[in-house]
Amino acid sequence: MEFTKENMRFYIFMRCKLGESAKLIHETLQTVCGDFACSYQTVCRWVKEFNEGKESLSDCPRPGRLKSCVNEQTIASIKKDIDEDPNISVRKLSNINGLSYGTVHTIITEHLCRNKVCARWIHHLLTVDQERERVRCATELLNMFEPHGPKRLSDIVTGDETWFPFFIIPPKRLNGMWVDGQGDRPIVLRPGFQSWKRMFAVFFDCSGPLVVDILPQDTTMTATYYVQNVLSQVKSAINEQRPKVSTSRTLLLHDNASPLKARATTQLLQKVGIQVLPHPAYCPDLPPCDLCLFPILNDRLAGRKFDRI
Repeated sequence: MEFTKENMRFYIFMRCKLGESAKLIHETLQTVCGDFACSYQTVCRWVKEFNEGKESLSDCPRPGRLKSCVNEQTIASIKKDIDEDPNISVRKLSNINGLSYGTVHTIITEHLCRNKVCARWIHHLLTVDQERERVRCATELLNMFEPHGPKRLSDIVTGDETWFPFFIIPPKRLNGMWVDGQGDRPIVLRPGFQSWKRMFAVFFDCSGPLVVDILPQDTTMTATYYVQNVLSQVKSAINEQRPKVSTSRTLLLHDNASPLKARATTQLLQKVGIQVLPHPAYCPDLPPCDLCLFPILNDRLAGRKFDRI
């Protein structure tokens, strides 16, 4: 005889009508069915239902979610919510669609093949005009320095300004110390050396540094200082290093800060014949100073006091 759930439930129903207890019925089932017998808790539950007047041998209908909530409708709903808001969380999708967290995660990863990544921070979102100007400048530079172009990379003189602090403040995590949990929290004096800094203007070409100008204390770069002090030194350094080459062949690559675009700066560069290479807006990757020179100088000068100041 096959010991099915229906057969055991019918047997319990008949024995319950004879007035037998749940313990006796369970012992009989274990003797007859062995390991196939249902548990004592199940027998007690069925006996209680039959004693309360239940006549049906089938389970009562129970409300609840369908066995499988992953269908075309739920997948389409999750996809629509994600397309409308790519930053939406799995928990919020679960609350909106009435699905469990695990079900929503399964739909996203296995059925929609999506994975969540952090967006990359950028300094500026370029407009269409700025992107076109960037392409134009890049094309002009490529045509200028192509194999048979009119210019050479050795003609470029580049420079920029940056702040150098006297000392580098150590990070806060270096102040960690072991304590026994008694008494007040230890305190240390935060150094104020970060305010002690000077601005440097550095210019160099393919052969090395040309000009290193240290601005006076508590001053920043202005058009007047740039014209009278910095560019004059750059012009003298070019004439000294390249006595047989005219300054008209020099290509100056600097950023588009206000002092560097002032009328006095433009007039002086036109007077000495130095050509300024194009530099589109919000494009810090063109001057090599930002990428190679200043990070190296910062690493070498970190924690040291300048001898020339």
